[in-house]
Amino acid sequence: MLLGFAAFVSWTNLLMCFEGLLRDSVIYGGGVVHDPFLVGACVAAALLLVAAALWRPGLREGKEPRPFRSPHRFLAAVAVLGAVCAAAAVVVSVVAVSNGPHLWFLATLLGVGAGCFIACFTLAWGSAISAFDMRDILFVLCAALCLQWAPFVPVVFFGPAAKAVLAGALPLLSWACLRGLGNGGAEEGLPRVAAAAAGKGPEHRDGVLPRLCGALFCFAFTIEFVWTCNVVMAAEPLDESLFWLVYVCVLGAAALVMGVILGFMEHWRTYRMELFYRAAFALAVVGSVALPLSYHHLFFSYAVVYVAYALISTTMWMLAWAVMFMRKLAPRRVIGYVFGLQFLALPCGFAAAKSMQWYAVSHTGADLLPYVGFAAVAVLVVAYVFLLPERVLLLLSPRLLKLSHESLDDRCRDAAAAFGLTERETEIFMLLARGRDVGYIEKTLFISRNTVNTHRKNLYRKLGIHTQQELLSLIEDNLG
Repeated sequence: MLLGFAAFVSWTNLLMCFEGLLRDSVIYGGGVVHDPFLVGACVAAALLLVAAALWRPGLREGKEPRPFRSPHRFLAAVAVLGAVCAAAAVVVSVVAVSNGPHLWFLATLLGVGAGCFIACFTLAWGSAISAFDMRDILFVLCAALCLQWAPFVPVVFFGPAAKAVLAGALPLLSWACLRGLGNGGAEEGLPRVAAAAAGKGPEHRDGVLPRLCGALFCFAFTIEFVWTCNVVMAAEPLDESLFWLVYVCVLGAAALVMGVILGFMEHWRTYRMELFYRAAFALAVVGSVALPLSYHHLFFSYAVVYVAYALISTTMWMLAWAVMFMRKLAPRRVIGYVFGLQFLALPCGFAAAKSMQWYAVSHTGADLLPYVGFAAVAVLVVAYVFLLPERVLLLLSPRLLKLSHESLDDRCRDAAAAFGLTERETEIFMLLARGRDVGYIEKTLFISRNTVNTHRKNLYRKLGIHTQQELLSLIEDNLG
């Protein structure tokens, strides 16, 4: 999982980043191939992911939806498609000597093919990750999302042939690891996220998933916007001899931040999803505030934005896992919405930055950059304060490091039996333990709000508690 997932996310970012595999000698930042490839890949991936999230198989026939599981042959074909499109794009970027419509069309077409690979493997890796408890997957996710930046350091010194080989090899490596993981899971009986409640209406009415998607859209949009502004509005482009140093800084800073967060979790013996969210927000704000410095000090601003992007990517995967676990939603639905909107945000932020570039033709870039940075910070603050405040994240954090998919329900049943709860009270008890409110329980169990409140009052009395927070503490205190 570590190697295959790192290969997938690294390949995606190597194609998306300006200093990755698609730089050409015509326009700084790879404007001949990189820009249309980026738009084509992101739009295709976004449409496919959102379509997968909206798709509800089996509902008309009264069947339960199943988690996303692609046949190995289909994933192999998609991996070959992604490898061919990426390698071809590298070749086109090398041979390009001018910027013409035919190159834009070809690069866009190759980007669409790569976007199909990105969408399918995002869903496939999301389904694989959801099969593990957070205690098992937490370190792997952090390590893979740090390791993804390692190839960026040597790729700066690679020639065209080595870049093309790398672009073609990483998708195949990711597929091979995913296939091996799937075979191991089948033999060892890896747990799967329960799909019993997946795809039904009440899961969406509590507003957590839309809030999460909206906030992460704002984060991704802002980072891509600031990132592109660093390239198109700076006085001079970043010296190519410093590219490798940028990625060393990104790798070191991301590893340090994630290591500190994991250390705090281990020390406190509790999941703290909000720590990833805080770190991503803080680095994104710093990168936005540093944007005016890019006119004369591009390296600092550029490195901070890259670190912010690394933290936001990690936050997306962590929060997506938390929603799948705490809300028992199908991985296809959560991954499709979260990352579909992320890939939609990237071309939107790119287009906004390009618009600023055109507007800056008649103005001085240094005069506009402070206002651009202010606007970016404003978007981040709105997302952090109003769309997804930390109090909402508390509902998505399974707080115990010992918690597993099965252990929460088992612990609730044990407590219910010990305190003599009725069957209906046990159902409500288990929903309350997952952070559900009265409105959600009313719609899920098809009972009136007064009935829910009566059952809740009775089970609180039997448990000797008064609040939902005391209920969670009761579960934690009975680990032994």
